[in-house]
Amino acid sequence: MCSPWPVVDEDVLTVARAQKAMGDSVSAIAKALGISRATLYRHLDESA
Repeated sequence: MCSPWPVVDEDVLTVARAQKAMGDSVSAIAKALGISRATLYRHLDESA
């Protein structure tokens, strides 16, 4: 069941992609954005 309010919107995902491109770890990015690593991995995989 999907949440009616996505945890990761397009703005957050853009920031995450930029940080990953600069070499930041997914763990560090997720912590900085206040989301779980699993959520971040899921959204990065969906957008690839």
